Amino acid sequence: MDEIRKNQIIHLELKDKTKLEGIVFDYVHDRISILIAFDSLEQAKKVRELDILLANVQTHVGLKRMFCHVISELGKDNCIVIENNDSIPIEQKRQFARVVSNMTFKVKKETAHDFVNCFCVDLSGASIAFSCPDETFNIGDIINIILPSTEFEKEIRCKANIIKINKNAFVAKFVDMSPHDENKVVKYVFKLIAKK
Repeated sequence: MDEIRKNQIIHLELKDKTKLEGIVFDYVHDRISILIAFDSLEQAKKVRELDILLANVQTHVGLKRMFCHVISELGKDNCIVIENNDSIPIEQKRQFARVVSNMTFKVKKETAHDFVNCFCVDLSGASIAFSCPDETFNIGDIINIILPSTEFEKEIRCKANIIKINKNAFVAKFVDMSPHDENKVVKYVFKLIAKK
């Protein structure tokens, strides 16, 4: 999988449908070392060398999947080593996972002078749904967004386009987010998914 990177969240599915979660600890062209999450350690003890797994990885270009064999079983370092194979070509309806979030962030219309506080409804690497009691937006409005440093290590500033309005909620698609910031948002999304 060319898109694999360190610290990406990876979900492994065994033949018996057991699911494991971990992060990419290290990788080379033909193998990936996965640090297994604490909650998945007991299930990971079932994994045997040469078992076939389905790996789901949230990469910087969206969800990627691959079938692979286990090279090394769970070790003392809580890692499993699997093959690094080509990803399965798939057509996805949604490129990014979406998660409910209660984060507060700042929004400003391009024509406005001041930012206002808004409340996140849900979030993905491509868009954000939010409510904003003090402001009204229209479809097509370009807004400036500041996502808080408390959630992303540093403030993330970007623009977004209002693409949908549903009662008191607005959906805005990010239009100029850097790949680095997009990766931070995707990691935040998967961190919240992992807590569920």
